[in-house]
Amino acid sequence: MLNQGRLSSFRYGLREIMGVYKVDEASASSLIASVIAKGSRVSIDSARLYVLEQEKLGLCPKEATDEICDLLDKYSRYR
Repeated sequence: MLNQGRLSSFRYGLREIMGVYKVDEASASSLIASVIAKGSRVSIDSARLYVLEQEKLGLCPKEATDEICDLLDKYSRYR
């Protein structure tokens, strides 16, 4: 699960990644919201799988996907 206490920092990190790799703003907003929802409510693994699916669809480059997965690991909380 995502660490809810650091959610704003996580969101900022995602926005930075989207800006660096010039992901379309509409796609970026949707991707960020879905990653946060899945990471907060379901699991980090489901959020990671969602990001990988978006990469296969061509909405997110491979480098951004790798950085997002690293960010998910960094902001996860083990229970």
